[in-house]
Amino acid sequence: LLTMFVGTSILALFTAKKVTTVHTGSKNNPDFFMTNATYTKFNQQGDVRNKIQTSKLIHFDTDNVYLFDNPKIVMNTPGEEPWNITSNKGKSRKGKDKIHLWDDVKIIRAAGVNNSDFDIKTTTLTIFPNTKFAETDKPITIIQSGNITKAVGAEADFKTGNIKLLSKIEGIYEVQ
Repeated sequence: LLTMFVGTSILALFTAKKVTTVHTGSKNNPDFFMTNATYTKFNQQGDVRNKIQTSKLIHFDTDNVYLFDNPKIVMNTPGEEPWNITSNKGKSRKGKDKIHLWDDVKIIRAAGVNNSDFDIKTTTLTIFPNTKFAETDKPITIIQSGNITKAVGAEADFKTGNIKLLSKIEGIYEVQ
């Protein structure tokens, strides 16, 4: 029994190093932060649905706001290659249902049996992980199989792989 208590205490100490709680009197200060944090959401079959990784996460309890440094979001779709979304900064309010990314946003999907490769770049992106949907009103560049498409504004449905370009669409296509 003593061995189990000591083992549990040691495990609790190692875990506590990853989460730091900050107690301050100000409402504008964070209440906790984590480094190298990962949030994984599973479907009913136990498969990974979405994963959010970040080098640093800061939480503000007042508005339930999360700030992310170097977030990486992985969106899985059964039978398809995953969508990998990265940026330098991110923020979500009231949980992880709506995430705003900015500063060098990239969406990458490797070629698979049922899909071609995608590389998308923009300055900002809003992601809705539960519905696997994203949107931006900023300029985007898409590189797909060597072809380049530019537009202003886009909507992405990660379930179907459809990207809807909203305006000022230009394309450069390689003839093979």
